[in-house]
Amino acid sequence: MNSATKLLVKSALMRSRLTNVAALAGETRVVVVRYHAVLDDPERYADSIGSGIIHPTDTFREHMEILAREYHPITLEDLRLFIAGEKDVPRRSVLVTFDDGYADNREIAAPILEQCGISGVFYVGVGAIEDQGVPWFCRLRYVFSVSKKDTIFDFREGRQRPFKEPSDRYAAFLSASQRCACLTRSKQDDALREIEQELAVCPLQPKDCRMMTWEQVRELRQRGHAVGSHTVTHPNLARVSAEEVQYELGESKRRLEEVLGEPVIHFSYPSPILQPHYTEQTMKASAQIGYKIAFTCTSGAVQVKDEPLAIRRISAPRDMTEFRWNLEMAFLGAKP
Repeated sequence: MNSATKLLVKSALMRSRLTNVAALAGETRVVVVRYHAVLDDPERYADSIGSGIIHPTDTFREHMEILAREYHPITLEDLRLFIAGEKDVPRRSVLVTFDDGYADNREIAAPILEQCGISGVFYVGVGAIEDQGVPWFCRLRYVFSVSKKDTIFDFREGRQRPFKEPSDRYAAFLSASQRCACLTRSKQDDALREIEQELAVCPLQPKDCRMMTWEQVRELRQRGHAVGSHTVTHPNLARVSAEEVQYELGESKRRLEEVLGEPVIHFSYPSPILQPHYTEQTMKASAQIGYKIAFTCTSGAVQVKDEPLAIRRISAPRDMTEFRWNLEMAFLGAKP
């Protein structure tokens, strides 16, 4: 069955409402939806943020209108109490989350959420906001997109790589991403500078990949949204040392609490590349640091008594049929 046929079948099932009926007959599940950026022209940012994780503004608005009209948006606290078995929530409840902390989250996404009566949850990379810099994965995407070099030395594999064809560039980008995802702080920044020098590209400028300011972070909280940690330098926490895990989770928590003036008990695991992106050890560390709830990028819905430090989420395809399909499959307990 080709993709067009599959889409027609999914659309027919959506119209039949059979999935809705089936979901109502099973256990109560909450679906957490994951977004990153919302911008009018995603392709303009293909070489920085990456168009694949950007939702066009009109598409995001339609997504939120669907959630507000056909589902039951809840808050982060509602979800925490639901998981603990301390609160019932309506069937087909949803929670909307954002990762990374791009400026458009406050400027574009938040007003749309508020127009639809939805409380969002925003996970911010503390380092990029503190320095008003560019996240490492955006810097990498940029340098691998614009470099004019024909070869590159792969520091991770210790060999020269071809760099002329798109497939060569993508393979080299993945290798460099794997390297940087396993580093934190100054080591991560040193690796980025080394790659930028190797490929003869000046670093991506903050104005071309705008992150939120601390004032915008405060505004989100003041307007009724939740704000939590997405670490300091966005590594894969399953691939760094125990000491680095403590720093990434502890320092981001400390700084956010200082800025917001309240306890921060929730975070979102970065999943830049490589799996797993969390482990039993990282869950134990997060509990010791004081987190009560943590979101992963593992696909699926949430049920009562699930592990609160390894909450599943689903992605949000731009296509409306695919978006609804992912939601309905998650409510049925299937992996979208």
